[in-house]
Amino acid sequence: MILLLPGCSSAPVAPTSEQSAQASEDASVEAGRYARANLRAMAKTPDAESCRSAWDNLLDEEEKGLLYGTWMNACVNPATP
Repeated sequence: MILLLPGCSSAPVAPTSEQSAQASEDASVEAGRYARANLRAMAKTPDAESCRSAWDNLLDEEEKGLLYGTWMNACVNPATP
């Protein structure tokens, strides 16, 4: 049995380039903050060198869609919004 909900008969709308850019920005900040937390958990200082090393250790799949500059800023700078 397949249930069709009202309003669900149309195909999903692709995100606009602005929405995609915002999603990349948000994902990059979140991933950078996560890297920062991991570095601190390993008793390392999340500075430019250690964050760059963490970026270099990301798998290609993990890097996909992330913005390097935004990621680095979130990793190094605890005040990243």
